[in-house]
Amino acid sequence: MVYSVKNLTIPNMLLVGSTARNTGKTTFCTEIIRKWEPQHDIVCIKITTIHGEEPHCHHGDKGCGACTNFKEDYEIIEERNPLGKKDTNALLAAGALRVYWVRSKHEKLPHAIKRAVEKIPKDTVIICESNSLAEMVTPGAIVVTHRKEVKDIKPSAQPMMEKANFIVDISNETSIKTALENITADKTDAILTVKCKPIPTNSTP
Repeated sequence: MVYSVKNLTIPNMLLVGSTARNTGKTTFCTEIIRKWEPQHDIVCIKITTIHGEEPHCHHGDKGCGACTNFKEDYEIIEERNPLGKKDTNALLAAGALRVYWVRSKHEKLPHAIKRAVEKIPKDTVIICESNSLAEMVTPGAIVVTHRKEVKDIKPSAQPMMEKANFIVDISNETSIKTALENITADKTDAILTVKCKPIPTNSTP
């Protein structure tokens, strides 16, 4: 793997973003974990990006305090409970070996993800939930989850949609199945790489 602060090439990473809230990002991740877990160790990273000097909830409401109480440049927290209701709990329950929650100021995100990836063996599949990371990382494959009824696509999704191997309609079982069948994790010459067959995206919001 090749690392630099400006761009990280991480071939064993599947990067999963979404066009809006509640469009099935974690649902898709749990499906791919269940598919790959019998053959591979899987570590998940969920990223919360914090913008601005005065952090506020990027969902536009009071939120959970994940942003408003954040004072550091970044922090990496390992999730150890598979029984809770958070996304990180669901990823662990689905079969991920480890799950890390990364909270980071936007400008410090390259440093944060570099530090997180350094914790993970090179022969491990990394599944990462983040829109912001698409500007900073070259992963093995990129998926964006979407629901066709969603019209207000968040700005952070646009760079991902331009690079995505699949834009998956999470409400369409065929769309999910197509992505699961065509994204693979394979080891060649001791190098683990996430790949996608060269076919068009299966939906366009």
